[in-house]
Amino acid sequence: MNKQVVTIVIIILVVLGLAAFLFKISPQQAEQTTTSYNSSLDTSGVKTISTPPPFDLAADHYQGRATAKNVFIEYGDMECPACAAYSDILKQVPTVFPDTVFVFRYFPLVQIHQNSVEAALAVEAAGAQGKYWEMHDLLFKNQAEWENLPDPLDKFAIYAQTIGVSNISQFKSDITSKKYLPAIQKSNDEALGLNLQGTPSFFFNGHSIQNQDIKGLLYEAQPYMNK
Repeated sequence: MNKQVVTIVIIILVVLGLAAFLFKISPQQAEQTTTSYNSSLDTSGVKTISTPPPFDLAADHYQGRATAKNVFIEYGDMECPACAAYSDILKQVPTVFPDTVFVFRYFPLVQIHQNSVEAALAVEAAGAQGKYWEMHDLLFKNQAEWENLPDPLDKFAIYAQTIGVSNISQFKSDITSKKYLPAIQKSNDEALGLNLQGTPSFFFNGHSIQNQDIKGLLYEAQPYMNK
């Protein structure tokens, strides 16, 4: 056997060995994907809708006066960089917009953000102990710390302690049990039913608006304003 043939045989063996290795690890990778929090969302019940459901005082998380004449809704993803960038801007809505309540709903982009559902569950779990907006803001502020973690549960627990969540064991249990998944599922169904193309997506009194700053958003909202 000449040197050229030996070289070809070696290359073939290396390629076959690499293929076998990739085949061996791929089932594990697939299992990680299918058992993730993201896979818990079910899209089979999505129905097309033309406008977001009305503000629900009992179910929605909001800032501002609950009886306000105007409703500003954001559909956001806790792992979305643009949503994090908008977070401080949107805090101004209840004060800059006349007589307006701000509502946050979930639209986890599960195909590109591996921890989006788990982060939403963490916000809900903190909210169950009276710290919803504190966790909402902290996760956006520290997004770069947890977005690429294989499982950010322990990191979320540290954040929960920081903001004063009293029962950390319950907080973690509420996440791992997916106790508040139905609330996330409902928001996700709405976003898909509205055929939203990304996050953040904004609605003012049922009308889609989109701008880069608070003044631009207010300008776009003017035609739909209840006074």
